[in-house]
Amino acid sequence: MTSPAPGSAVRHVMITGSTGGIGSALTRLLATPETRLTILARDPARLTDLARQVNLTAASVFPIQADLTEFDLLDEIVAAAIERHGPIDVLINNAAINRFGQYEHASRDEIAGLVSTNLLAPMLLTHAVLPGMLSRRQGRIVNIGSVMGSIGFAGFAAYCSGKFALRGFSEVLRRELKGRGVRVTYIAPRYTRTALNSPLIDRMASEVGMVVDDPADVARRILAAIDAGKAECFIGRSEGFFARLNGVLPQVVDLGLARTTRKILEITGLAA
Repeated sequence: MTSPAPGSAVRHVMITGSTGGIGSALTRLLATPETRLTILARDPARLTDLARQVNLTAASVFPIQADLTEFDLLDEIVAAAIERHGPIDVLINNAAINRFGQYEHASRDEIAGLVSTNLLAPMLLTHAVLPGMLSRRQGRIVNIGSVMGSIGFAGFAAYCSGKFALRGFSEVLRRELKGRGVRVTYIAPRYTRTALNSPLIDRMASEVGMVVDDPADVARRILAAIDAGKAECFIGRSEGFFARLNGVLPQVVDLGLARTTRKILEITGLAA
């Protein structure tokens, strides 16, 4: 990541979902003496282990075990991070959960959980962090979305919906904050080898021929996009092309995804 702003000795970065595939890769890449890290995750054991490993690189790491869907605690989390490491320079909203299957078979709790984790949590954590950034006229919000935030795939209704909305939130916030010192970056990874994906999702990705990225490679692309000051970054040239095509000619993408959709319905046992 770029060097700290003039007058700042280090940069404070907060990362959610830090123990996941992309999150842990980001944490490790950012673990330098020039960066103070606040890492958030639900699993206390994995969080403690990651913090221990990262501390070996001389980074200053503050682990916070938290369920980000407990929205009343977000202000306390931000306050604790600032007390420990000072003002937050970069917030990376990375935490997410997934579900693969027919929408009508999802429970209401599953749907609400996906939307709460993948959309409301990053929106509300951003809301908690933003006043401090605006008062200093300095900061960056990084929202980790997905190519599925631009293209709707069968079997991922709630996941896609949350990522579509996160992309829209990023776009609106970017325009709203223009000229106020706070920038917004939206990142859309393609299929990545992480625990977010169940064995059934892995099977689907293999059978339809999806390109599979390594989390470390994705993390490097994310940091490169932040360094370059990009507003948006779609990982994968063809994925970026089809994401943009879907915005203007969705019927064409419908045809292009016909085989993938049939395979998804077959794998999930939904085909008529």
